[in-house]
Amino acid sequence: MFRSRSLARTHQCCSSYTSSFRHTFASLTSNVHLNRFIEEKARLLGPSGIHICDGSQEEVDKLLAELVQSGTLRKLDEKKRPNSYLGRSDPGDVARVEGRTFICSEKQIDAGPTNNWLPPSEMRQTLNKLFDGTMHGRKLYVVPFSMGPIGSPIAKIVVELTDSPYVVANMRIMTRIGQKVTFYVFFGLNLTLHLRFWTP
Repeated sequence: MFRSRSLARTHQCCSSYTSSFRHTFASLTSNVHLNRFIEEKARLLGPSGIHICDGSQEEVDKLLAELVQSGTLRKLDEKKRPNSYLGRSDPGDVARVEGRTFICSEKQIDAGPTNNWLPPSEMRQTLNKLFDGTMHGRKLYVVPFSMGPIGSPIAKIVVELTDSPYVVANMRIMTRIGQKVTFYVFFGLNLTLHLRFWTP
């Protein structure tokens, strides 16, 4: 994983977006395109703070400690299960619901014959209404990650926004997170937004 203390910063947000606040967004990362994306979504979501994840051991140790303190995780016996945690899922939780899963391609034919489809513009309007203010009182985590070796022609570069430290900790296990990933945002990326719609 990549260590970058300069990138792992928490930026406090405010309700009124002044010129000084815009300057804060401009300094989030060295990538102007990514900064604009973060600013746009932060205005919509209204988080209390923004943290750019760097994937360092120091960062994940802090996140795991917070998750243990909140009761989300339980640290297991260090001798029997070193560096291991127990996390129980909610019985009512599901990965996704088929009826609420849509492929939003420009052309319906590209969604395939068995998938739900909506045009991107229509879905964007729907989601903007649902997401408005949903991170109020929570921290927004920006997770730049690569699925596959960074720089590989087959790797997928993604920037995920989430209010869940549990998601961040898991993404560090499954992907490569770090400052080096943000460089490749210039060459095209996928953007994803993950939200919890319940009070933690």
